[in-house]
This record gives sequence, C-alpha cells and structure tokens, in this order.
Amino acid sequence: MDAAVIVPAYNEAESLARCLAPFESQPVELVVVVGGDDGTEQVARDTPFVDTVVRCDEGGAGIARNRGAAAATAPILLFTDADTVVPEDWVRLHLRHYTDDEVVGVGGPARPLEDSLKHRVLFKLLSDYWYRVSWPLGFVQQPGFNCSFRADAFEAAGGFDEDIPFMEDTELSLRMKEYGRIVYDADSCVATSARREADEGYLSLFAKYVRGYANHYILRREFDADYF
Repeated sequence: MDAAVIVPAYNEAESLARCLAPFESQPVELVVVVGGDDGTEQVARDTPFVDTVVRCDEGGAGIARNRGAAAATAPILLFTDADTVVPEDWVRLHLRHYTDDEVVGVGGPARPLEDSLKHRVLFKLLSDYWYRVSWPLGFVQQPGFNCSFRADAFEAAGGFDEDIPFMEDTELSLRMKEYGRIVYDADSCVATSARREADEGYLSLFAKYVRGYANHYILRREFDADYF
C-alpha cells in the first residue's frame, strides 16, 4: 500500500536532515514543504530521497500540511514535523491499520528528544496516557507530528483548517470521525522536540489548550485565530 509522508519545515535547516534520515529506508513518497530563509529549502533539495519540495511561506503548519497533501499522489497521507524523528518502522506501523476499510486515520504518542526527566514524565502523561483516556471517550486528538489519514477522506473533510494556527490537528481529528474510525497506535511512538514546552512552559500551554477545548467543544464558540 503506497503512502506519502508530508513534512512542513519553516526555518528548520538544523533539524531537517535528522528528521528525514529515517525515510531513506522506508518506501514512501516524501514531500517536504519548506519556508523561511535559513537554508531549509536547500537541505530538502539536497536530500536525494525527497520526492517533492513545495515552497510555502504563508501561514502556519496547517497551511503547509495542506499544500504538501495537495502535492502528494499516494492514497495514505502521513504527517510529521521537521523537529521530530520517527522510528524506522513508523510507516509500516501506520499502514497496517488501513487494511480495515473503516479506518480513516491513525495517531500515536510522542516522547521528548531532549534527555530530561521532567520532559519524559510530562510527555508520557500528556502525549500518551491522556490520549489513551480521551480517545475511547470520543475525544480523539491526532498530533500533527504523528498522524495519518486516507487521502480521499482527508480531501472530503477539507484538510486542516487554515484559519487556526494552533490545535488545528485536534480540530481535524474530530471532524474526521464523521468519515470513519480513528485508531490510536501506542507502538508508533515518535521523538519530538520539547522546545515549545520549554519556551512557553507546560502549565501555560496546558491552560491554553483547556481554554481552547472549553470554548470550542463545550461552549460551541468559533475558534479565535488571534487567541491561538
């Protein structure tokens, strides 16, 4: 079963090569969506197993992911981020679920790239155990750095909402439930940077997520792009 991997990379020249390396041994259509001015595009173009490089300097990760999906031709779309490193069998772990025709999406957990007990513990709680608890209740949250979709269902759903630069992966995950089943695969764990958590603080990020969830999913208010 063919698959495409889409990697948005804005000013990620230092981390992009590390992100792309595992895909040299995984048979995929590799699409990198580049932006910024630090040489990220050159890194992508110099990587021989990258199939397509798309230039996108507008908006956030949701727009970049949509541009990459539009350039891909495979029936399954996998997404990860430039500051993330996936395991050598990541594509296989996702694809095995699509033998079930009812499955339209797959998500998995993350651990931190940084060697810190604080990051390891909090990632385990927030990027694994929280998913295990919330998904059976219907609150699916496929993280943008570790998710996949059937291309036809992704297109039918309209892809990522380009008006919200934060939590757009959760918003799409919940819309995708209308098209089929979303699977949580605890084995498909990726390693991603904790730089955002370190910069903003776990408590601040957690509060921002809670307010966003409450406003949109409980109070049924529209997403406020300025807030995010």
